[in-house]
Amino acid sequence: MFKFPLWAVVVSMGVTACASNQYLQPTDLRFQKKTQENNQVITLKRDGTLCAEDTAEQQNCPINFYIDNIQAGSFYVNNSAQYYLKPENYNFKVKNCTTGTDCQSCDIDLAVGQLANNNFMLSVDGKGKPFISNNGQPLVCEVKSNEAPTEHTVTIDLAADTLFKFNGSSLNDLLPKGHQEVLNVASKISTDFVSVRHIKLTGHTDRLGSDSYNQQLGQNRADTVRSLLVQNGVAGNIVSTASAGKQQPVTNGCFDVKQREELKACLQPDRRVTVEITGLSK
Repeated sequence: MFKFPLWAVVVSMGVTACASNQYLQPTDLRFQKKTQENNQVITLKRDGTLCAEDTAEQQNCPINFYIDNIQAGSFYVNNSAQYYLKPENYNFKVKNCTTGTDCQSCDIDLAVGQLANNNFMLSVDGKGKPFISNNGQPLVCEVKSNEAPTEHTVTIDLAADTLFKFNGSSLNDLLPKGHQEVLNVASKISTDFVSVRHIKLTGHTDRLGSDSYNQQLGQNRADTVRSLLVQNGVAGNIVSTASAGKQQPVTNGCFDVKQREELKACLQPDRRVTVEITGLSK
């Protein structure tokens, strides 16, 4: 039977224990190659502060380090690594997750190459949130809004007298300036909105004439504006039309004006097509 000295057995056991300790070195390292361009050396180390309920032998919340949203290493306590970067602007982010959904992070924008000190320390605060220190000073995390964008409605009033010939409502009755006004609306829809859910066109008239005549005139004008918008790239399925006739005036009716042409001029604001655009703006 072979006999080994006791010291050999102890050394062997120690080597095995070290080899099996997954917390000694950071994992998943990136940006490790030094080149002529990547000549800025960044040293990153995690201190000895453990997350709550962690022990040195059982660590469940490594601090994951990201450079420009690329995961560049997972750090357990007292791990360290060096990175080789260009002298450019980068976003550094540290993140840890105690469960699949309970994650905390901190983002910092830095100009690498303009730093007085290229040594960074990773740690966690009392609530387990990770942060980065530089030259002994914790860096302030960027404030990022998690609120989902909300829709809003933009209302544009197109003057009917600018759009159409007097008492006109068809495409052939569109005036050159009115044609351009509708094109401007189509351009606004395309340039000012990320997405548009609905566009409502409502035709309005002044009080002169019968209810039925004005109801149809308002509808025809709204339909004509819709046709021109669709011809210029607006999706037809999101555009609806309606007529308010003379039921929603914006003037006081101008009842004190008796002369016909002056009355028409006074009532001009009532003759309009209202465009309501509902969507997410840029």
